[in-house]
Amino acid sequence: MMLRNNLLFVCTCFLLAIIAEVCLFEDMVGISYSIVIASFYLFFFYRFRTFTFSHKQISGIVFVSIWILTITFGVNPYSIFSPLNFIIIPILVFVHIVLLTSLSTIPWYSNSFLRLIAKKISETFKQCNMSVVNVGKLLKSSMNESVYRTGKKIGIGIFISIPLLFVITLLLSAADQQFANLLSVIPKTLFNFQLEFLWRIVKIGVIAVLFIGFFNAVVVNTVIVDNSSNKDSIQWDGIIVTTILIVINLVYLLFTIVQFQYFFNGSLNDQFSYSEYARRGFFELIIVSIINFALLISVVTFHKKNISMIIKGLLTLLIVFSGVMLTSAFLRLMMYEQAYGFTYLRILAHSFMILLTILFAYTLVKVWIQRLSLIHFYIISTLLYYVGLNMVGVDQMIVSKNINRYEHTGKIDTAYLSTLSYAAIPKLVELYKHDPSTPGLKSLLINKRDELTYESTTWQAFNLSKQKAALLLKEIE
Repeated sequence: MMLRNNLLFVCTCFLLAIIAEVCLFEDMVGISYSIVIASFYLFFFYRFRTFTFSHKQISGIVFVSIWILTITFGVNPYSIFSPLNFIIIPILVFVHIVLLTSLSTIPWYSNSFLRLIAKKISETFKQCNMSVVNVGKLLKSSMNESVYRTGKKIGIGIFISIPLLFVITLLLSAADQQFANLLSVIPKTLFNFQLEFLWRIVKIGVIAVLFIGFFNAVVVNTVIVDNSSNKDSIQWDGIIVTTILIVINLVYLLFTIVQFQYFFNGSLNDQFSYSEYARRGFFELIIVSIINFALLISVVTFHKKNISMIIKGLLTLLIVFSGVMLTSAFLRLMMYEQAYGFTYLRILAHSFMILLTILFAYTLVKVWIQRLSLIHFYIISTLLYYVGLNMVGVDQMIVSKNINRYEHTGKIDTAYLSTLSYAAIPKLVELYKHDPSTPGLKSLLINKRDELTYESTTWQAFNLSKQKAALLLKEIE
């Protein structure tokens, strides 16, 4: 019975590997990614149907996030996030499975859980190696000793003959052109298909071994040593921390006074336009805000016991000044967009500042209520932030904002809009119907329609944005 179950397990892993190879590596990825994830979880939940899962709340958030990111491939695989999602989804799946199958006594936001993840990765590769070794032993046991020795000697002979064969064929090809032509034709007619087929077999084999190793590693009872007793061994001196915070806050106070004198009240030095001023200071302010954030976390982390009211007050000032900087950077970027238009980088910068503001606000609460967990909030917020970016449709947002800017200024960068995904086509078609004279818009839409004729039409690459764009672009004459 155990042998039968093991054989069924191995066969299922190979079936999953075939599905993954066909769906993810044969053509452009679209709806096919959803098929891979659905197949994986169908097998996982069936195999672990009697298992008592843990960390159900955070696991539920991760599971929903995985599916949202997966579905984006079926909606718009041309998104700027798609290459990153292709990598992030397997990582989230790995973390999700470890969450479900780990002990509930290990907090998911602790260092112990990070060590558990690292050990599970190591155990996965260890199980993969064991699987390969067991296959070798199985093959060896299935044949008698003489056959095994003969096969081993044949393999050694082939290995030794490869360099000799290379030198000989090189010399013979130089001696006879017809022989050289024959050697050049044979690989194209004989080996091209075989090499492609063998490469697919290799990929399927590697993926299957990874599945086998992963599922075997999941059930292994991984022991994690709790080092929480050493957690407070590093403590920052209160006087040093106070001095650092006072010095930095004085500089920020001066900067804030300057900002309120002429930037926030709408008056600028005649030397710079708003767009030039925005370009000069935006990235510097973001970097300073990130430095402040790192300093804030370090103080809160390494100065936990009996934080004085003075340090709490200084940290509060640091957060307030950081908020002023983020507001300044936000306004600078808005002015820059009004002057030069909206792009991916500018929209993402806006969203990142909003995330940073939320993290600063929560950390402010943490300064005064020390029992709160920072990492708990940071992980969930960052995950929801990234998933949210995938859901809002950045391409459509960029087009909408650039169209609004065009209506007010008469300026539009169709060259940049042509680099957006097919998800932007509906709003561009709508603009064309409203104003066919928009500079460069008609040629943009015609070029996009021509591109669609060269796009893959296989079932793996099917996605909604391309289908909708194709229907709308047919109306353009």
